Amino acid sequence: MGQFQKVASINDIPLGKMKSFTVGYDKIVICHTENGFYAVEDNCSHDSAPISDGYIDAQGNIVCARHGAKFDCRSGDVKAPPAVVGLETFELKIENNEIYINID
Repeated sequence: MGQFQKVASINDIPLGKMKSFTVGYDKIVICHTENGFYAVEDNCSHDSAPISDGYIDAQGNIVCARHGAKFDCRSGDVKAPPAVVGLETFELKIENNEIYINID
């Protein structure tokens, strides 16, 4: 079972934005959508660019800035090419307005 590590306050990431953090050995991006906060790896599976350089679209998908690949913030699933492999997701919890990520 992994440990949760505090990475940010909910006030650090405005609605509709995302922010990158290093947690252990992983680069993780936390996305703040209308449906809540989600954490995925900060690495586009198409070309290894930081996914945090992109943006969150109106449907809650992360759009890579380099080639426009889209990923679901919640599941990491690919929503549009050129990517064909999804992103790793991380368990996240919020306690007292602080965001924690489960690391192994």
